[in-house]
Amino acid sequence: MNDTRGQIKSQLATGQLRSYIDDNAKDPHPFLATIRARSMEHKWNFMLTTRDQAAFLYTQVLTMRARKILELGSFYGHSTLAIAAALPPDGKLITVEHNPKFAAVTRIHMTEAGVGHLVDVVTGEAPVVLPDIERTHAPQSFDMIFVDADKRHFDIYWDAAMRLSRPGGLIIFDNALARGEILDKSADAAGHVAAVRNFNARVLNDNRVFSYIATLADGMLVAINYPG
Repeated sequence: MNDTRGQIKSQLATGQLRSYIDDNAKDPHPFLATIRARSMEHKWNFMLTTRDQAAFLYTQVLTMRARKILELGSFYGHSTLAIAAALPPDGKLITVEHNPKFAAVTRIHMTEAGVGHLVDVVTGEAPVVLPDIERTHAPQSFDMIFVDADKRHFDIYWDAAMRLSRPGGLIIFDNALARGEILDKSADAAGHVAAVRNFNARVLNDNRVFSYIATLADGMLVAINYPG
């Protein structure tokens, strides 16, 4: 049976329009093109962030002048490099990847891109690793948190992100449109669809943040902690 999960990245931008968007997004680091090419060898290459998503993450880090960032889910390190490319020389990105092979690939790619000193790659399931991160890092000490990991645990990630993110900090969750299926409320809808829809509603009703869904690729839920 063919894996069809990658067929719809977004209902808003497919085919020629998707190509046009990619062609009009600058790469914040030249090695990103190499990562995209290498990812094509894997059947799950659809998990890679798109070129415009990488540009979006890069500009967010630059705009915030972020110095300390947490990422959950790295795959081949495409989003990881986009974030790291915007960090200052004393910045730090901690990225958590549950798959040991993908974690190893990310480490190699960060080294080849020349940003290995800025990135700590932690191997492990995010729900298991997060308590350790909270024990070793002060509350509200991260400028930005990017989540592109198992949708079943979005609520766990959100609770941890709210504890770790500083006032005025940025929290971004990928796949807010559930592979283009977010409006499917039928009994046949995949389990992740309801999970993402419930999560989006939870964040919308969380008065601690201002949030919106950016229509990039499969949707990126963006939330900003109200300062004070």
